[in-house]
Amino acid sequence: MDTVSHRKQLLDIDEVAMKLGTTPLNVLLYIKRGELNGEENEGNWYVESQSLEALISGQDGGGAAPCTPACGHGNGCGGCH
Repeated sequence: MDTVSHRKQLLDIDEVAMKLGTTPLNVLLYIKRGELNGEENEGNWYVESQSLEALISGQDGGGAAPCTPACGHGNGCGGCH
């Protein structure tokens, strides 16, 4: 029987911040609020790629894309989207 390995693909928070058009600090806040799945390894934070894709596509249940630093509504309220 074949077994399939489901290894998580992890992305550095700097890369995630660039993809979201925001800062690494905001990425950490997304992790803290549970909007992204992340983990710390030896002082560096990483985000699961599937979690990032879900957030970008709005499949995370919130339905709103994350706010960018230029957003006038701030804090991911969904007012821009």
